[in-house]
Amino acid sequence: ISMETMIIEKRDNSAITTIVRHLASNDLVIMPCDTIYGIVGGAPQTEIALRTVKGRPEEKPFIQLMTIEMARSMVAEPIDPAIERFWPGALTVILKTKENKDTAVRVPSDPWLIRILEQLGQPIFSSSVNTSGEPALVTLDAILERFNGTVPLIVKGSSDQGTIASTILDATVRPYRLIRQGLVDVSSLLG
Repeated sequence: ISMETMIIEKRDNSAITTIVRHLASNDLVIMPCDTIYGIVGGAPQTEIALRTVKGRPEEKPFIQLMTIEMARSMVAEPIDPAIERFWPGALTVILKTKENKDTAVRVPSDPWLIRILEQLGQPIFSSSVNTSGEPALVTLDAILERFNGTVPLIVKGSSDQGTIASTILDATVRPYRLIRQGLVDVSSLLG
């Protein structure tokens, strides 16, 4: 698929409005998240598009970025306060939803990202910018080289954009299980 990709700066005054408009139209957007650049889209409606762009197999779920209120309202049982102490931040936690689905949830620490979530009014999928199985692309040049023309909107972050992914913790099992060591040390949560 080839399309015209709009490229904007994160610091543009209209960036949030433009991003929310794209996400509300079920477009995928590549943008700086508070950890690394992510390919994002509204959850759950952009899952197939996201899998297609990344060439990602069906069974591997995507992380969902959401506000703490969204997270609390979707889970089957209250979130462990020991986990919530790491939010907002670079900790992704797999939780059981009211629909009994395992969902990877992260509450980002970037106020800019939270504003997007609040204006959109729903969680967004966030996945590293890469083709499935390849290393994450962490520079704008690499992202443009690979994804310009495949997503409608790319947002350019600052030069100090993060390059380390979030830590992933499975909280559907006891004791909790570390899936991926990232930016946050959660050894205090591990039995």
